[in-house]
Amino acid sequence: MTVLQQLVRLRVKHKLRQADVARLMNVSRQQTYNLESMRQGYPSIRTLERYAKAVGARIIVREKKANRK
Repeated sequence: MTVLQQLVRLRVKHKLRQADVARLMNVSRQQTYNLESMRQGYPSIRTLERYAKAVGARIIVREKKANRK
């Protein structure tokens, strides 16, 4: 599951509409729809961070530990 899919699940879990997220991100509802449907390709980290904040989440990037033998 992608980060975006996880964020959309959170939006639904919190009973937020696309219009609610759009208002919190200060964009149009159509832009939120385009983002969720990936109509314009995969969004930037910055956009994902703004969406995450709107749905009450945050994105954390962790370094993956290398498999050592």
